[in-house]
Amino acid sequence: MGVWVEALLVVIILLLLGIILFSGGGIARRRKLSGEVNFLRKEVKRLLDANEALRGSLGIGAERRVKRFGDLLGLVRDLEGLRCAIAGSSSCQRVLTQKYGAAPGPELLKRILAARPEMNSATKRRLADELLVGEVGRGILRNLDTGIPLERAASDVGVPVMVARGQVRRLQTLGYLDARMRLTDQGREALV
Repeated sequence: MGVWVEALLVVIILLLLGIILFSGGGIARRRKLSGEVNFLRKEVKRLLDANEALRGSLGIGAERRVKRFGDLLGLVRDLEGLRCAIAGSSSCQRVLTQKYGAAPGPELLKRILAARPEMNSATKRRLADELLVGEVGRGILRNLDTGIPLERAASDVGVPVMVARGQVRRLQTLGYLDARMRLTDQGREALV
């Protein structure tokens, strides 16, 4: 009978060990989870390396992105300042004249765009056209190009004649229109 008791105790001990080792929190589960964690760590490292490689191939690091964004914001600020200076703001005119050494006009616009040589010139020009000409200005330019009088052009774009005259003054000051309200080459480029 002693052998049966010992055998029964061994079986019970083995069952208890099996339950401890192979149940939900056992060694087998821990090994499986540990393997998954290691796999995920390797995958994250691989993705980080791939991301850095892509950034390197594009030549865009964090510092360079910040600089590009700062350049873009500076360009927008200066173009808005030019727009305000043409509208009559003496403080905007003073700041831009001190910074670029030119009065509001085509030369100042060229200097503002030339001040950021690392930016794409087509992008700079499109941004300048968008901020300085806008949709209303393009509508007026289109109408004036076809020979429509300013009063009718203002009506076609849905603005009062006074606003259209102010827009024409700005377009002439910046070189999009000449003194006889004909489109210049720059004005035709703004329509594209």
